[in-house]
Amino acid sequence: MSHHQDHGGVQQPAAVTPPTPALDSTVPSPTPTRPPTPSENESQMTAVGQDTLEKEVAFPLSNGRKWCALLVFVTSLFIDVLSSSAFFVFTAPISEDLGIIFEQQTWIITSYAVSFASFLLFWGRICDLFSAKAVFLYGFGTVGILNLILSFLKDRYSFFVLRALTGVAGACVVPAAYRLIAEVFPPGEQRGRAYTIYGMTGSLANVSGTIIAGVFELIPNGGQMTAWRWFFRMVALVTIPSAIVAHFVIPPHEGGHTLEITSKREKIKAMDLPGIGFMLCAQLLLIMGLTFGATYGWTKASFLAPFIIGALLYPVFFWWESRLPEIDALLPPSIWRIPNVTVLVVFALITLGWWGVNFMPFLELFHQVHGESMLLSAVRTLPEGIAAAIFSSMLVVWPSLTRHPRTPIIISMTMCCGAYALWTQAKGVVGVDYWKWVFPGMVFGSAGMQIVLVATNVGVMQAAPAGREGVIGAILQTSMQTSSVIALSIQAGLFTVNPGGLYNFANVQASWYFELGWSILWLIGFIVFYKPQKVAKGQAMPAMAH
Repeated sequence: MSHHQDHGGVQQPAAVTPPTPALDSTVPSPTPTRPPTPSENESQMTAVGQDTLEKEVAFPLSNGRKWCALLVFVTSLFIDVLSSSAFFVFTAPISEDLGIIFEQQTWIITSYAVSFASFLLFWGRICDLFSAKAVFLYGFGTVGILNLILSFLKDRYSFFVLRALTGVAGACVVPAAYRLIAEVFPPGEQRGRAYTIYGMTGSLANVSGTIIAGVFELIPNGGQMTAWRWFFRMVALVTIPSAIVAHFVIPPHEGGHTLEITSKREKIKAMDLPGIGFMLCAQLLLIMGLTFGATYGWTKASFLAPFIIGALLYPVFFWWESRLPEIDALLPPSIWRIPNVTVLVVFALITLGWWGVNFMPFLELFHQVHGESMLLSAVRTLPEGIAAAIFSSMLVVWPSLTRHPRTPIIISMTMCCGAYALWTQAKGVVGVDYWKWVFPGMVFGSAGMQIVLVATNVGVMQAAPAGREGVIGAILQTSMQTSSVIALSIQAGLFTVNPGGLYNFANVQASWYFELGWSILWLIGFIVFYKPQKVAKGQAMPAMAH
């Protein structure tokens, strides 16, 4: 798995593949205590879905350049998530300025989210086979350019189209960053720490997006000087220079080496275009169906047709993958046999949606129902961001907290369930009720979900087979992004249980009761299906990031 690069070219030293990573302790020692036997080598290679001996790419970069590259990766993920979370605040002013009717307002957020989630796997495969650096640079730069154009648009339809294209470009960045982190940082301590920092960035952007948008809402001008237009320009101002910096700090990268696919013809064959097509259509139709259901009703053909077709395409995709050779499959079956990978990828469906289902109603209740300014409404949600930031810092300083994911995830998910249990009992969300019910739940609930998200992210990525980091990172992010769409779509339907919509607090509580039950169900599933892995006798104790 390792290419050591020097001025004379690339040297590939012979190496034995370390034992298959177990997600309960995540990273094996890079130096085995004894050479594996041939039979062990064969079983290990099968377990990670490789047909040939892997080689790890380790670029001889200075520590300064490594962490500068990570800063660029972190910035790109922050911008990606911010491009969704900030629009909980900007939906109303954009609708007013562009003449978007109520039934179409949800597309201000989902036009980006649908294309983003749908194209993650496609770009993940491109990163693993071709150049992750090129994918990152072009994608990140395109995000900046499209945001600049969006800031000047006056037509709602062109706005929706360019938001969707921005989602496609944004989807380039995430799997490319996952792949490049594995290239830039050596296995063990530094790579584990890098994945921890990268993993916590998304949730921090999710909880701070409303604050940033609220600050922009202080801009008093109208027309081309409105707050949401300046937000797009700010994104462009950060993104375009960051993409230029990335060109110099990210080392050259050519995909396919760890999978021993080097010729252009082999790479095109290994792209698995039918598999990409099945998964892309399934994701797109499923998410569109959920969005249409929340907007137009769950009994309408606009929901039923795309949802059913999308759901049926998933088994078609897995059937197709099972027929292909390991090296040519987008997601070969052997990936799902890596201990606990399937459990954690499915478990990720609870993560970002947990925040979305409380963020949106809290903001709307504070702002629309109680008449507070958008900035003050955003500040009221600040405890969630602060709690997530504090626990993120703890995980960076003491990453051993997530070395064995089972215990911290169970404890943290219990905290998350407790937060919704508090909110369902509240009589209101302002005054004494805010400090008695809302504030405590925000603090320990958000802290718990941050631990869950980071432990899930680091656990899956540390177990990803070499050469598959882009695709594994993409499928993990797809699961996380889909969690928001599912949760918000179901919540939108529950807002109509009683007359009055959001102004009837019983509707909000009904959506929170559902999220409480959903969280408990996922917690029980994790307890039942997650299997801690024991360290084999004679094997060095695995270590993540110390």
